[in-house]
Amino acid sequence: MKDNIRNYVRIGTIYYRLSEYINRYGISTVRREKWDIRTIKEDFGNRGADDIEKYAGFTLVPDNRNYKKIIDDRWNLYAPFAHKSDKGDFKHTEGFLRHIFGEQYDIGIKYLQCLYLHPKQALPVLALVSKERQTGKSTFLDWITAIFGDNTVVVDAKNIKSEFNGVYAKANIIGIEETFIDKSDTIEKIKSISTQKTMTVNEKQIQHYSIPFFGKIIMNSNNEDKFIKIDDQEIRFFVRKISVPEKGNHNILNDMIEEIPSFLYYLETLPPIDFSKSRMVFTAEELRNETLANVKEESKSWLHKELKESFQDYFDNSQSNSKFLHVTPTDIKEKWFHNNSQVQKNYIKTVLKNEFGFSQIDKVERYSPFQESSKTGRPYIVPKSLFVKEIKEVKTGELPF
Repeated sequence: MKDNIRNYVRIGTIYYRLSEYINRYGISTVRREKWDIRTIKEDFGNRGADDIEKYAGFTLVPDNRNYKKIIDDRWNLYAPFAHKSDKGDFKHTEGFLRHIFGEQYDIGIKYLQCLYLHPKQALPVLALVSKERQTGKSTFLDWITAIFGDNTVVVDAKNIKSEFNGVYAKANIIGIEETFIDKSDTIEKIKSISTQKTMTVNEKQIQHYSIPFFGKIIMNSNNEDKFIKIDDQEIRFFVRKISVPEKGNHNILNDMIEEIPSFLYYLETLPPIDFSKSRMVFTAEELRNETLANVKEESKSWLHKELKESFQDYFDNSQSNSKFLHVTPTDIKEKWFHNNSQVQKNYIKTVLKNEFGFSQIDKVERYSPFQESSKTGRPYIVPKSLFVKEIKEVKTGELPF
């Protein structure tokens, strides 16, 4: 791009120089760099500087098919979409995506359809996990970057935690590579980002400004079960465990990049997405799989695991026919943790309510904890069925297997 005054703009009170560059996928894109007005006047004179186009500020309006650079006198931070759809074959792409999404292939395709056709729509955090190497996790993120260009950014957890969010605040897709996140504040920030509607952009040496935010997160991790803590009731995660493909193709990324126009055409021909089921498109049932269940189980506290074993042991050895145990945090403390100072009644209550999801009786009643002396209180209801599998009655003469 030959330098002339048309390569400069003023947005708000800040001057920028626009420069063209070719990215790693051979796609032309434009960078915006902060520029000093004195330098512009030195190069083009005062009269030349007067010709610089001026805009009121920034906005962010994602659109991959009807893109506009200027919207209501504001500079659109969403980058132009570089590809045009075209009917054709995408066999390499389909094979790769069937490897990534497995039995949830249709869900994965709907996720990608939404990324392309509805870039404003909130989506669950997509997490690709595997302790093995050469599975395709990074290739998937590279392919997404090749499709969506400068609207994608790949960062690490430190960038997410940093107060300076300019590196990802303007992105429509935020990739987080090789993730293991154990800091609760970072975890909560990721969850918050996945549903955030606006973002105050904090860049060095530039005054803060607010823009609409439509960021979607894709995480890659070598830690299959403990890459992040996910609560039982959480519906903001789509987790896929990726295996090593049976047949390797070292040119798969280039093959898929060549098929981008055909794949986009395919996405355009799919039935419209039903957005009425969930604010994040997918229901909990659609996102459920064994890997997500394992992550949720590993996210439980050590006390949850202790209580689970204690409940199982109690029901296994109990002579009672009752299908429920009525018990308070005080009862549990006195029976199983009376000498453990780490376990307080409030902690037990939190685990019973938030991790097990047990409900508490609305009013004070008389009950018998652990088949012991009766007392009054508002106990929690612990169902036996969660800890002991019911043994079906066997008729005489039949074998129980």
